[in-house]
Amino acid sequence: MPGMKAIPVQEAQSKLGQLIAEACRGEVIVLTDGDKKVTLEPGVPLDPQEDSFELEAELLKAASGPFTTYSSEEMRDACERIIREKRG
Repeated sequence: MPGMKAIPVQEAQSKLGQLIAEACRGEVIVLTDGDKKVTLEPGVPLDPQEDSFELEAELLKAASGPFTTYSSEEMRDACERIIREKRG
């Protein structure tokens, strides 16, 4: 039976792929950064044909690397930006 896991952002950076897979299997994953908390949950896959051209460009840029780890501040900024965009 799926459970809940809270993990600091610093620790989550190196395990993000694993944490996403766990969330997709029903595990509740809460990323913490001090008092701030973000929950990973499965979502509807994005369709670049119907979503913005900017999103498609970012996905292509990400897929062709190079890959670097993010600092806590960069992860926090990205999460906050996504939340603002999601709320509209």
